[in-house]
Amino acid sequence: MIVISHVVALSNNNVIGKDNDLPWNLKTDLKHFKDYTSNKIIVMGRKTFESIGRPLPNRINYVVSNTIGEIAGAKVFNSTESAIEEAKHECSRSGQNEIVIIGGGFLFRDTLNKANKLVLSKVKCDIDGDVFYPDVDLNDWEKVSSNKFYQDAENDYDFTVEVYERI
Repeated sequence: MIVISHVVALSNNNVIGKDNDLPWNLKTDLKHFKDYTSNKIIVMGRKTFESIGRPLPNRINYVVSNTIGEIAGAKVFNSTESAIEEAKHECSRSGQNEIVIIGGGFLFRDTLNKANKLVLSKVKCDIDGDVFYPDVDLNDWEKVSSNKFYQDAENDYDFTVEVYERI
């Protein structure tokens, strides 16, 4: 089975972004993101790609956009469905078993019903933002792990990385 996962950091009030950027500095979570997504297929929307500014190394980068035609080092798709279908084919060809959705808000909403794994970095704050993660009924999910991290010089807030699998 191919896993379709969401990897996202979200505040208590579901904020995931502000002004096309992350609304916090969480160096430990960025390391977790890098470790989790390396050597996997990642799917992102145009705004997420623009906020990152380049294809991420050591990953197969898929970008969903109706306005960008081509990106060096990434494959561009005009629909979420076509990106997911091609990612499934790529998984079969390369022996991989996971497609990671990394944002933004529209892509998370568009793929929530397809996802069977959630990797949520729950940031302990209420913060202003303009991009939100959709509400998820966690009764449909089983928590399989939880790791706490604490505010320090490299992390603006306490946060917990929780992994859920669809029941």
